[in-house]
Amino acid sequence: MLKDFNALDYESSRNMTRETYILLNRLPYCEPKPYPTTEGIEKWIIVIILIGFLIFGLIGNSLSARIMFRRSRQGLSSYFYLALLAIADICVLYSGCLLFLLDILFGYQPQIESKFLCRLAFYIQHLVTCISAWLIVAVIIEHFIVLRYPFQSIRLCRMHIAYAISIIIFLFFSSYAVHYFFTVDILHVDLRTNEGYHPDQPICDTKNHRKLLSFIDLCFYSVIPSILILIFNILIIIVMFHAIKKRRDYLQANSYIPTEDTSQKNKNKSSSTISTQFFRSRSAESSSADRPYSQTNNEMTEQNINQKNLFNSTSATRIRLTYLLLLISFTFVVCTLPISIRPLIVDYLPSFKSTKRWRITQDCLTLLMFLNHAVNIHILRTTGQDSNEHQPYHHQQLVPIDQNQYILPRQQQQRIDQGETVD
Repeated sequence: MLKDFNALDYESSRNMTRETYILLNRLPYCEPKPYPTTEGIEKWIIVIILIGFLIFGLIGNSLSARIMFRRSRQGLSSYFYLALLAIADICVLYSGCLLFLLDILFGYQPQIESKFLCRLAFYIQHLVTCISAWLIVAVIIEHFIVLRYPFQSIRLCRMHIAYAISIIIFLFFSSYAVHYFFTVDILHVDLRTNEGYHPDQPICDTKNHRKLLSFIDLCFYSVIPSILILIFNILIIIVMFHAIKKRRDYLQANSYIPTEDTSQKNKNKSSSTISTQFFRSRSAESSSADRPYSQTNNEMTEQNINQKNLFNSTSATRIRLTYLLLLISFTFVVCTLPISIRPLIVDYLPSFKSTKRWRITQDCLTLLMFLNHAVNIHILRTTGQDSNEHQPYHHQQLVPIDQNQYILPRQQQQRIDQGETVD
C-alpha cells in the first residue's frame, strides 16, 4: 500500500494551505470553468427572435394603447382594459425580455450588480406579469356578462367600475410583490454541468421559502387565470349556442308569409287578422289603413329579412369572437404554464439540469412567455373591437327607466316600426 507513497510530497504538503493543496491535487474534470452560454447559430436565432419581440411588441402595443384609450373615451370599458394590457405587456418585454437579450448577447446581467437592482428587477417583473394575466381575465369575464346578462351589463360594464377593478388589481399585486425586497438576494452557488465544474456562480433568486413562493407565483400568474379563462369560455360557448337556437326558432316563427296555396284555416285567420287591424286603424284614424294589403305584407317581409340579417351578423360575430377568446386561452396556457412550473421541478431533476438540453429547454420556455406578451394584444384588439362594435342594437341603445325596465329611444323605435335596421 505504501509502495507509491512519496515522503517528499507529504513533507511539502504540510507547509501548504488547504486551498493550495486542493488546487494541486484536483482532477482535471474539477477545474473551474466559465458557465456555458448559448453559442453559435442557436445564440443568433434567439437574439433575432428577442429583438423582433422588442421591436414589434413596442410598436404594436404602443399603437394599440393609443387606439384603445381613444375608444375608451366613448364609455366602453373593454377598451380601457385592453389599453392597460398593452402597457403591461410593454413593461413585461422591457423588464424581462431586454435583460434576457443582454445576457444572451453580451453575457451581462445588470440585476446581479447589486442587491437593490436584483430585488427591484424581481419586483417589477412579477408585478407586471401578474397584472397582464389578470387584465385578460377581466376582459373575458366582462364579455361573458355582456352575453349572458345584457341588461345588467349596462350598469356593470361602466368606466368607473373598470377604473375600480384596475386599481384593485394593481394594489393587490403591488402589495404582494413587496416581499421580494426581503426574500430575494444575490446567491453564489456551485454548479456542475456536462462541460465541467462552475463554482461561485452569482444568481438573483429567492433565498427563503423558494418552493412556497414559486408555487404562489405559479397560481397567481398562470394556474388561477387559466382556470378562470377556460371556465368562462365554456360558459360563453353554452350561452352562445343557446342564443343561436333561440334566434333560429324566432326567425322560423316570423318567416311565415301567407300565399295562395295556404289552407283555408290560415286564410280565415289571416282575413280575421287583417279585418281586426283594419277596424283598429280606422278607429285610431291611422293613415296606414288606406294602404293596400300587398304593400303592408311587403313591408312586413322586408322587416323580417332585416331582422334576420341583423341576427345572422350578430351570431357570426359572436361565434368569431368566441373562437378568438378560445385562442387567447390556449395561447396563454401554453405560453405561461411551462415557465411557471419550471422552478418547482428543477430540484427534482438534478441530472437533467446539468445537461445542455436543460439550457435549451429553459431558453425555449422563456421565449414562449415573451411571445405571449408580444402577440396577445393583437388578438385581444380584434376581440375587443368585435365585442363592442357589433353588439346587438337592444344592448347598445337601451334607455333605463327604472331598476328592472328599459325602453328604446323614440327615434330608434320609429325606425324599427318602419322596418329599418338600427346601426
